[in-house]
Amino acid sequence: MKKYTVLFVFCLVLFLSAGSVFAQGFTGPNAMGQNVVIPGGQQGFVGFVGPVQNVTVQQVVQTFPHKAHAVLRGNIVMSFGGDRYLFRDATGDIVIKIKHDRWWGLSVGPNDLIEIGGELKRDRRTGQINYFDAKSVRRA
Repeated sequence: MKKYTVLFVFCLVLFLSAGSVFAQGFTGPNAMGQNVVIPGGQQGFVGFVGPVQNVTVQQVVQTFPHKAHAVLRGNIVMSFGGDRYLFRDATGDIVIKIKHDRWWGLSVGPNDLIEIGGELKRDRRTGQINYFDAKSVRRA
């Protein structure tokens, strides 16, 4: 009986602490105009952190093909809900997709300058941009 009690307590603690894994991400306004505050933690890319060449949103939109990799530097200005956000730099805007596991505990707002590494997703038939799929996010 003690084994089951210890196992139950362990599972309960694990379940309650798992909620903090999702307490991360964008802390600015969403598309409905509401300000969502989500506590965050550490920052940085996971994996390679060597020198990279940053490109602008305008360069990505005009010249990059489907599945081209890039690193963008700018601000997330709005959330569309779920994992889609509006990213802006000095040259323009692009819709980005950041899955919850790509935040790595980072919490950013509209005034935080960030770098986003990922790949461009275009519609293969029309060539229109679907979104920029972020693989990593860090403060710039």
